[in-house]
Amino acid sequence: MPAWRRAAVSPGSAGRHRDGMTALASPISHRPLHVATAPSVPRLIGGGLVATIGIAILSIAVGGYVVGSAHLLVAAQADEARRLVGTTPLLVAVGLLHLVVALALVRGRDIVRIGATLVSGLMALAAAGSVAMLAAGVDPFGGSSATRGSAGGLLLLLLAALAYGTAAVAAGSGPAED
Repeated sequence: MPAWRRAAVSPGSAGRHRDGMTALASPISHRPLHVATAPSVPRLIGGGLVATIGIAILSIAVGGYVVGSAHLLVAAQADEARRLVGTTPLLVAVGLLHLVVALALVRGRDIVRIGATLVSGLMALAAAGSVAMLAAGVDPFGGSSATRGSAGGLLLLLLAALAYGTAAVAAGSGPAED
Protein backbone atom coordinates (compact mmCIF):
# COMPACT_ATOMS: atom_id res chain seq x y z
CA MET A 1 0.00 0.00 0.00
CA PRO A 2 1.41 3.44 -0.88
CA ALA A 3 2.40 5.79 1.92
CA TRP A 4 -0.26 8.39 1.13
CA ARG A 5 -3.00 5.70 1.56
CA ARG A 6 -1.66 4.49 4.87
CA ALA A 7 -1.57 7.96 6.35
CA ALA A 8 -5.26 8.64 5.59
CA VAL A 9 -6.55 5.60 7.49
CA SER A 10 -6.09 5.67 11.24
CA PRO A 11 -5.84 2.37 13.12
CA GLY A 12 -9.16 2.96 14.96
CA SER A 13 -11.20 3.53 11.81
CA ALA A 14 -9.91 0.68 9.66
CA GLY A 15 -13.26 -1.16 9.60
CA ARG A 16 -15.40 1.93 8.96
CA HIS A 17 -16.68 3.60 5.80
CA ARG A 18 -15.94 7.22 5.03
CA ASP A 19 -19.34 8.40 6.34
CA GLY A 20 -18.72 6.85 9.75
CA MET A 21 -21.00 3.79 9.47
CA THR A 22 -19.56 0.35 9.92
CA ALA A 23 -19.92 -2.18 7.16
CA LEU A 24 -22.38 -4.21 9.27
CA ALA A 25 -24.66 -1.22 9.97
CA SER A 26 -24.94 -0.06 6.38
CA PRO A 27 -28.18 -0.86 4.56
CA ILE A 28 -27.79 -3.77 2.19
CA SER A 29 -31.39 -4.40 1.11
CA HIS A 30 -32.64 -2.74 -2.06
CA ARG A 31 -36.12 -4.17 -1.67
CA PRO A 32 -38.91 -1.53 -1.43
CA LEU A 33 -40.81 -1.42 1.84
CA HIS A 34 -44.25 -1.36 0.21
CA VAL A 35 -45.03 -2.68 -3.23
CA ALA A 36 -48.03 -0.92 -4.77
CA THR A 37 -50.33 -3.20 -6.70
CA ALA A 38 -52.43 -2.09 -9.63
CA PRO A 39 -56.17 -1.92 -9.01
CA SER A 40 -58.34 -4.67 -10.45
CA VAL A 41 -60.13 -4.29 -13.77
CA PRO A 42 -63.63 -4.02 -12.19
CA ARG A 43 -62.43 -1.16 -9.99
CA LEU A 44 -60.92 0.56 -13.02
CA ILE A 45 -64.17 0.17 -14.94
CA GLY A 46 -66.24 1.61 -12.09
CA GLY A 47 -63.86 4.50 -11.51
CA GLY A 48 -63.60 5.19 -15.21
CA LEU A 49 -67.37 5.40 -15.65
CA VAL A 50 -67.79 7.79 -12.72
CA ALA A 51 -64.82 9.89 -13.88
CA THR A 52 -66.32 10.08 -17.38
CA ILE A 53 -69.57 11.43 -15.95
CA GLY A 54 -67.57 13.94 -13.89
CA ILE A 55 -65.65 15.15 -16.92
CA ALA A 56 -68.90 15.50 -18.87
CA ILE A 57 -70.36 17.62 -16.05
CA LEU A 58 -67.23 19.79 -15.99
CA SER A 59 -67.51 20.22 -19.77
CA ILE A 60 -71.13 21.29 -19.42
CA ALA A 61 -70.11 23.79 -16.74
CA VAL A 62 -67.42 25.34 -18.92
CA GLY A 63 -69.69 25.39 -21.97
CA GLY A 64 -72.52 26.96 -19.97
CA TYR A 65 -70.20 29.63 -18.67
CA VAL A 66 -68.86 30.44 -22.13
CA VAL A 67 -72.31 30.60 -23.70
CA GLY A 68 -73.82 32.44 -20.76
CA SER A 69 -71.13 35.08 -20.61
CA ALA A 70 -71.26 35.94 -24.31
CA HIS A 71 -71.65 39.66 -24.94
CA LEU A 72 -73.85 39.37 -28.02
CA LEU A 73 -77.06 38.01 -26.50
CA VAL A 74 -80.61 38.65 -27.56
CA ALA A 75 -82.64 40.25 -24.79
CA ALA A 76 -84.94 37.21 -24.61
CA GLN A 77 -81.94 34.97 -23.87
CA ALA A 78 -80.41 37.12 -21.14
CA ASP A 79 -82.27 35.38 -18.28
CA GLU A 80 -81.30 31.95 -19.52
CA ALA A 81 -77.68 33.09 -19.91
CA ARG A 82 -77.60 34.40 -16.33
CA ARG A 83 -78.93 31.08 -15.07
CA LEU A 84 -76.24 29.19 -17.00
CA VAL A 85 -73.50 31.36 -15.51
CA GLY A 86 -75.08 31.09 -12.05
CA THR A 87 -75.02 27.29 -12.07
CA THR A 88 -71.37 27.07 -13.14
CA PRO A 89 -69.90 26.87 -9.58
CA LEU A 90 -72.38 24.14 -8.60
CA LEU A 91 -71.66 22.12 -11.73
CA VAL A 92 -67.90 22.45 -11.20
CA ALA A 93 -68.28 21.25 -7.60
CA VAL A 94 -70.39 18.27 -8.70
CA GLY A 95 -67.90 17.41 -11.47
CA LEU A 96 -64.94 17.54 -9.07
CA LEU A 97 -66.89 15.45 -6.56
CA HIS A 98 -67.35 12.82 -9.27
CA LEU A 99 -63.59 12.75 -9.83
CA VAL A 100 -62.97 12.30 -6.09
CA VAL A 101 -65.51 9.45 -5.96
CA ALA A 102 -63.87 7.86 -9.01
CA LEU A 103 -60.51 8.00 -7.27
CA ALA A 104 -62.07 6.44 -4.16
CA LEU A 105 -63.55 3.64 -6.27
CA VAL A 106 -60.17 2.88 -7.82
CA ARG A 107 -57.65 3.43 -5.02
CA GLY A 108 -59.64 3.86 -1.81
CA ARG A 109 -59.47 1.64 1.23
CA ASP A 110 -62.38 -0.74 1.74
CA ILE A 111 -64.54 1.57 3.84
CA VAL A 112 -64.03 4.48 1.41
CA ARG A 113 -64.62 2.24 -1.61
CA ILE A 114 -67.80 0.82 -0.09
CA GLY A 115 -69.06 4.34 0.62
CA ALA A 116 -68.30 5.44 -2.94
CA THR A 117 -69.99 2.30 -4.27
CA LEU A 118 -73.06 3.05 -2.16
CA VAL A 119 -73.20 6.61 -3.50
CA SER A 120 -72.86 5.32 -7.08
CA GLY A 121 -75.67 2.83 -6.51
CA LEU A 122 -77.92 5.54 -5.06
CA MET A 123 -77.18 7.75 -8.07
CA ALA A 124 -78.19 4.87 -10.36
CA LEU A 125 -81.50 4.55 -8.50
CA ALA A 126 -82.08 8.31 -8.63
CA ALA A 127 -81.37 8.47 -12.37
CA ALA A 128 -83.61 5.47 -13.08
CA GLY A 129 -86.35 7.00 -10.95
CA SER A 130 -86.01 10.27 -12.84
CA VAL A 131 -86.37 8.42 -16.15
CA ALA A 132 -89.56 6.75 -14.92
CA MET A 133 -90.97 10.04 -13.61
CA LEU A 134 -90.19 11.92 -16.82
CA ALA A 135 -91.66 9.11 -18.92
CA ALA A 136 -94.85 9.36 -16.85
CA GLY A 137 -95.03 13.12 -17.37
CA VAL A 138 -93.89 14.18 -13.89
CA ASP A 139 -90.97 16.56 -13.50
CA PRO A 140 -88.65 15.12 -10.81
CA PHE A 141 -87.61 18.62 -9.74
CA GLY A 142 -90.81 20.59 -10.07
CA GLY A 143 -93.82 18.37 -9.43
CA SER A 144 -96.42 17.55 -12.05
CA SER A 145 -96.30 18.94 -15.57
CA ALA A 146 -98.27 18.30 -18.72
CA THR A 147 -95.23 17.95 -20.99
CA ARG A 148 -93.12 14.84 -21.24
CA GLY A 149 -89.34 14.87 -21.25
CA SER A 150 -87.54 14.92 -24.54
CA ALA A 151 -86.30 11.65 -25.97
CA GLY A 152 -82.70 12.90 -25.77
CA GLY A 153 -83.09 13.83 -22.10
CA LEU A 154 -84.64 10.47 -21.26
CA LEU A 155 -81.88 8.63 -23.12
CA LEU A 156 -79.22 10.67 -21.30
CA LEU A 157 -80.73 9.88 -17.90
CA LEU A 158 -81.07 6.22 -18.85
CA LEU A 159 -77.39 6.10 -19.86
CA ALA A 160 -76.43 7.80 -16.59
CA ALA A 161 -78.45 5.22 -14.64
CA LEU A 162 -76.72 2.38 -16.49
CA ALA A 163 -73.26 3.94 -16.00
CA TYR A 164 -73.78 4.54 -12.27
CA GLY A 165 -75.23 1.04 -11.82
CA THR A 166 -72.38 -0.60 -13.70
CA ALA A 167 -69.84 1.42 -11.70
CA ALA A 168 -71.46 0.41 -8.41
CA VAL A 169 -71.57 -3.27 -9.30
CA ALA A 170 -68.07 -3.34 -10.78
CA ALA A 171 -66.33 -1.43 -7.99
CA GLY A 172 -68.29 -3.09 -5.22
CA SER A 173 -67.62 -6.66 -6.30
CA GLY A 174 -64.59 -8.67 -5.48
CA PRO A 175 -62.40 -9.11 -2.43
CA ALA A 176 -60.42 -6.43 -0.67
CA GLU A 177 -57.18 -5.50 -2.39
CA ASP A 178 -55.47 -3.40 0.28
